[in-house]
Amino acid sequence: MNGSLTQPVSGCTLACEGPRASEGSGGQNAPGKVAPIDLLPNELLLVVFKLYISPNIPARDLVVLSLVCKRWQNVAEGTASLWCRISGRDGLPGLRKALTMARDVPLEIKYFKGVAKTDTETFLAHIGGQIAQCKSLDISTSDWDPVLATLKQANTPNLRTLRLAVPWNQGWKESVITLFGGEPAPAELKDLHVEYIPLAIAPLRLSGIRSLVLKGRPIVSTEEVLRLLGESPALEKCDLHNLRSLRNSNIAIPSHVLQGRTDYPIIQLSRLRSLDIRNLHLSITHFILSVIRAPKLRKVSVDCTIDQLDQSPGSDLFTTKISHLIPSFKDLVKTAKRIEMFSHNVRYWTISIGRLMIGLAGRRPRQLSHLQETLDWVFRNLGGHLRALPVSLKVFEFGIARDWFIWFGSYLKVTKLELRTLDLPVQPRRREMVSLLSRPLESADNQWLMPELKAIKIDVVDEDSKSEIVEMVNARHSWIDEQGVQRSGAVGLKPFQEIWLGHEGHYVSKELGPNLEFLMAVQKAGRGAEIWWEDAKWTGAEDAGRVGEVEGNA
Repeated sequence: MNGSLTQPVSGCTLACEGPRASEGSGGQNAPGKVAPIDLLPNELLLVVFKLYISPNIPARDLVVLSLVCKRWQNVAEGTASLWCRISGRDGLPGLRKALTMARDVPLEIKYFKGVAKTDTETFLAHIGGQIAQCKSLDISTSDWDPVLATLKQANTPNLRTLRLAVPWNQGWKESVITLFGGEPAPAELKDLHVEYIPLAIAPLRLSGIRSLVLKGRPIVSTEEVLRLLGESPALEKCDLHNLRSLRNSNIAIPSHVLQGRTDYPIIQLSRLRSLDIRNLHLSITHFILSVIRAPKLRKVSVDCTIDQLDQSPGSDLFTTKISHLIPSFKDLVKTAKRIEMFSHNVRYWTISIGRLMIGLAGRRPRQLSHLQETLDWVFRNLGGHLRALPVSLKVFEFGIARDWFIWFGSYLKVTKLELRTLDLPVQPRRREMVSLLSRPLESADNQWLMPELKAIKIDVVDEDSKSEIVEMVNARHSWIDEQGVQRSGAVGLKPFQEIWLGHEGHYVSKELGPNLEFLMAVQKAGRGAEIWWEDAKWTGAEDAGRVGEVEGNA
């Protein structure tokens, strides 16, 4: 390598010193020796720099790199594209430095008021005329006057990504806002993400948009969202979440939605690959699904939000009017290896199969029939083989009744069960669930609940729960030992392969020491099952010995 290098790097010409002799003596640092990183050409050194730079504090990291040596300073300060990320967390000195060094390269601007080192108005004022270089603008703030003023006055012809949000705990109190002074959005805009801001969408004319994420209050009416979808044929990703004006069951739903009209124009979304619709009024969700045509879907999440007693998944969402989506849905689940079911309580369940997620949500407790209707529709229309898939069931707060728990065990092939609790008052129900797993079902002497269960994760909340868990594990494994061979008419009970345990609340320590006796009892009852405590694998005598040494040295 020559002693002096003049070579283009990312569009810039750098005059950098060649590899320098490391200072010091002896070994690799002896005179004449070269540090390995100094052997890298500038192009590879830039790759190292880019991996090191944090997206949150890019200017600070670049200044640190510039202080290492003259060559690094030349590379960092001579490559304008390294300084393209402008972050509110860098503070004013970093902001000024980055804007100076970036020169005329396209900028990626990110400002989150909660962590920024300066206020919104000052931040945008310093960017000033360079806002025209912006290709990405990501702002989360409650101070929107300077933002709107900037977007109204600025010429941003290269803007490709626009993300605007109000912090989740700060509600929007203003009226509907208009961007760009009511003019259409820049023609280059491809990615629009808006959260909790009532934004006037129509003036933007988003015909070229590829990614659309609207959460909270960006949409004013059903007609607006339908018009937006119809005018955006290039859409590849569409997320519609919790649009407040479209989730209230008392809103004036358009007549074409209520009447289920079939003459409404079909919306062709031939490029759409990801669709996520959550917490909208059920009639609107159903209507959107009925009018769109998206043959290239690769990921779908849809909520069935039920607010009325006379509603159900079968009659209000999974109707023949969405049957055109079945081929795409089949493709989403064809490689699924398991079904994942998750619930915080009986008011919200999600069913995930491959790249399809269905949520059952609403203000009223979900009837067990809603879950069964949904799964029956999936098995009947997307493939009967899905019924045989192993099921991972996760329940928080033990928010299900006895009959629900028994239904899961008999209707589905549950192989992994996670029972979590965040509240001690639910302990009676929690104990009932553990008890049901500890003995054969009352209706059949030789049949156990969830006989295919191989892995269980459960919280330890008090000393009583420890003995209940040990008894449950021992009962199932003892029954297996006693049977030897499977009895006629009995469902074969599988032994646990993994038992995951952890503390919850103030009555049980998370440390190993106070739980050694309990863990050793679980290990004995588990007969070879892997035991985990607080997400760390328990190695039995080895862990016990290590804890004993620590306590002995204390």
